[in-house]
Amino acid sequence: MASGTGMLLVYIFGWGIVFGTFVHYYHKRKAQSLAKLEAWYPTHPERDIFYSLVTLRKSSPEQVTDAVLKSALLRRAMTDIMRAVEIQTNKQTLTNLVKSGAISEELQHQFTAAEAELEAEMLSVVQEAERLQQGWGNGIFQAASEMVNNTRLRELREEMTRLNFEAANCQRSIMMEEMGEEERQKALTQGTPENEKLVKNDVLLSSIFNLPIGEAMNAAAAAHARKVKAEEEEEAAKKAAGEAKAEESPNEAEAPATEA
Repeated sequence: MASGTGMLLVYIFGWGIVFGTFVHYYHKRKAQSLAKLEAWYPTHPERDIFYSLVTLRKSSPEQVTDAVLKSALLRRAMTDIMRAVEIQTNKQTLTNLVKSGAISEELQHQFTAAEAELEAEMLSVVQEAERLQQGWGNGIFQAASEMVNNTRLRELREEMTRLNFEAANCQRSIMMEEMGEEERQKALTQGTPENEKLVKNDVLLSSIFNLPIGEAMNAAAAAHARKVKAEEEEEAAKKAAGEAKAEESPNEAEAPATEA
């Protein structure tokens, strides 16, 4: 009886050692794999610029003033705000994808590490703001948030203007292309039905640019010319790259022959 109990204890103790060893190496390998994960945000240019300015100020204080550092810190805070919004927007979706097995847990660990890193970064911004101006740490992210919103609104307005212009300019081009030579002459003559259609489209262009009709047409023509020039330059660059590549290929083929 005592012998059987002893064997049972040895058996349990042996399995305990095996299980403990497995758990130890499992967590060790998991920690190593997490350490090898790439950062969610590999770089932070605005933070690097700020600390470069801080370093430069030590040698050239007259060039790097408080206003320069404040501006750089605000840009850094704006980037943090945008990243915080992105993380909060994607957090629930990522969690659901991990639960459903659509993506690995390593990606969630990477995301969680990015969230913790961002919290530390935002705390650092607050501390730097307090060093520059006492009490500014409480309001720097509110100011940065307003700047981000204003920037996004401006970009949205510019995009809407661009799309409206392209639609109106495209409509004008289609109208002119569908006309014969005689109809084009009539369209450019005031008082004709063709001219009325063209004028209505030109009025739309004018409202987009908030300019008089003639100036709006000049702006539209200039924008179209810039677009055509950009396309031509891009095509020329591709052609030049293709020719350069074609010239390199024979040279690479001749090199082994010369060595031989």
